[in-house]
Amino acid sequence: PYELGPQSQVTEIQPDSMGKVVMNCGLCGASRKCPVPASWTVHYGVAYCGGCWASFRCGICEHHDPKGAHFKGSWNCRQCRHKKLVKSTAVSHESCHQLIIEDGNGELFATGYSDDGELPLEQASALVQQKDEIVAAEESGDEDECDDQLGPLPDASAKAVAAGTPDGPQCKKRHIVLLLDASGSMRSKDVEVDKETQRTWNSSEIIIPRLDAAVLCAAEFAATHARSCPRDVFSVVTFNEEAHVLAELVSTPDLVEALEGFAARAAHGTHFLRALTAATALIERHPDIPCELLLLSDGQPADTAQALEFFQCNFLAGEHQGVRLHGIGFGSMVESFAPLQQLACLSNGSFCISGFNAKGLCQAFSSVSSTITTTSSHSRGSRPEEPEEKEERAKNASLRALRPAKFELPEQGVFGKHHVLHFKAKRFRFRFDGTRFHEELWAAAPVSRRLRPYMRGGMRLVYSFRDEQVVKGEEGSWMVAKCSRYLNELPNSRMIVDSHAKSTAVARHFAARFNGQVQSTVLKAPKLFFVPCFVYEVEGLDSDQSTEPRFFAGERYLPGVFLKYNSNNGYIAEQQLKHHEIVQSFLHFSLEASNGQLLVADLQGVARDTEVLLTDPQVLSLDREFGLGDLGAQGLRACLAAHRCGPTCRALGLRPVSASLLRKLAAVAGEKTLKQTVGLGRSSSCSWLQVDEPSSGLQDWDRLSEHQGSEFSDAAELVGSRCSEVSASSWVHVAES
Repeated sequence: PYELGPQSQVTEIQPDSMGKVVMNCGLCGASRKCPVPASWTVHYGVAYCGGCWASFRCGICEHHDPKGAHFKGSWNCRQCRHKKLVKSTAVSHESCHQLIIEDGNGELFATGYSDDGELPLEQASALVQQKDEIVAAEESGDEDECDDQLGPLPDASAKAVAAGTPDGPQCKKRHIVLLLDASGSMRSKDVEVDKETQRTWNSSEIIIPRLDAAVLCAAEFAATHARSCPRDVFSVVTFNEEAHVLAELVSTPDLVEALEGFAARAAHGTHFLRALTAATALIERHPDIPCELLLLSDGQPADTAQALEFFQCNFLAGEHQGVRLHGIGFGSMVESFAPLQQLACLSNGSFCISGFNAKGLCQAFSSVSSTITTTSSHSRGSRPEEPEEKEERAKNASLRALRPAKFELPEQGVFGKHHVLHFKAKRFRFRFDGTRFHEELWAAAPVSRRLRPYMRGGMRLVYSFRDEQVVKGEEGSWMVAKCSRYLNELPNSRMIVDSHAKSTAVARHFAARFNGQVQSTVLKAPKLFFVPCFVYEVEGLDSDQSTEPRFFAGERYLPGVFLKYNSNNGYIAEQQLKHHEIVQSFLHFSLEASNGQLLVADLQGVARDTEVLLTDPQVLSLDREFGLGDLGAQGLRACLAAHRCGPTCRALGLRPVSASLLRKLAAVAGEKTLKQTVGLGRSSSCSWLQVDEPSSGLQDWDRLSEHQGSEFSDAAELVGSRCSEVSASSWVHVAES
């Protein structure tokens, strides 16, 4: 829609026939003898007459810019033109979600038929080998269950036991820094207070200002958090265009007192950089105490780029690397919190949106408290490393050379000449019919990818990406490219990238079956949809692009607040997450529907009212056929030990997970590890559910997944300390290669 204006010519100063110096207008060519009139303007070595200079005045900001362009009858400067381009390409979250929902999970293919009703072609490659028979695990009923290395039970009683242990890892002292937005918008009086919260706060106010609600919820958060982690200390910083430290390294009572005495008025704009700078100073004054940041804000900051640059230098690559930032978006518009969500995700922190109500804000604080309590201790380790573990970690570290990455601002959907790679790539997709994979191939076509990533996961970097054969320009959206974070060959190979796409294909197949069964048995249950995943093979990269990966995964952009429901190593999220129970039941369903051969874990995505849109699943199998994230029998056992059946599992008639089956799976895992160590080849991957169970049948005490575990102390002994919200990766493939 833009029309570039006439090109300006560099002004040449030359004498006329009378020997006097003459200056020409760089646009129209008009001449004036020097000195030029006051109405003329010299801009970067080019002179413009008054009329031409007036034509360069921006119709939006009224600044003059000769390098701007015409748009709908008015002149726009470069800055305003860029803002309009970004706004015109701004993605509608609802439209992106609808496109994913309309695509479905490949339901037609799940029944064994292709989209046109024909059976799949015979020459479609079968990329999963038939599984061998399982090596019989010896009966070991007398083994000590305390030796099992599993993730913790997700019930409150188990957490209370761990938190209440005087020397337990949960009680390790931490420094929690609260960063509270005190900008002018926080004066708005629009936060609803329900009756229960009124009683808790001993208040009769129905509507209160945002800043007051933030302060009251922060005080309640500190008091609640102290009950599970009494050794933690707090600091509080309020920020707008300046940052002010209200309390530094204080206990819960002192923090509550400081917040109750806070009387400053909300004013000015929102500047994250001020808050991050103040947090950095607090961390440096107390370097011996592990720190967690919690930033609450009600909108976008005015210094998004500067805050991201500072965050990368200090928290992603600097001396404070490893400090997590947790974000709370105080509002209901997801689009307003993209910068805060980016900072939280880059640092492996949590992010949630509260809405303008006190109950939702209290729940958001509670969610952050739970994340800090249940995951920080595992990430820092609960015991000294053994020499063998240190040696193994050093060996793995040498194989994990990271790809250099400097992150850009989120939701950059502009694919012009600058900061963009343009190349051709072939595209593949896998479909799974329950027993075999079928591959689809498209010829090489032009695609575009932003030069810098804007997000990262445990194993991959995420870039804005465009393939107009998949996402048409008129759809108002784009795609994302997911490339390995590591430079060594294996994570960038076709085999590993294929494993990501195959995991999605398996998840889509079982989701289609799950939706069909759930809709017929459970009233008003949400449907699960997985974003389809493609594999791209790059052709003809230039020599200066040799470090770019040849293979990567691509899928539709999924906007919104991501919820992490579970991981591939035993982590289970808190039950207050939207649609938590239905998503956890899908993990159990995938195991039963595959006859114990596969389990779809690492479930994460965006929860809507009637749908859950999921991405990046990880399939677990005994033979570790699904890439570096497939932890095999160990991952299967960790996820199953942490699972608790709910109403959906029971409505579908899923068999409860028993302790005896977990012991059998542990035996298989140990035997497979031994075989890999001594080089006896691969053991079989037949369903572990087929391992013999006690002939007397399952006893009530043995049906672990049917109970919360509070009344069964033996179940807690199955718990180890290795689960994490961040998905784990198995580097045994690298070592073997």
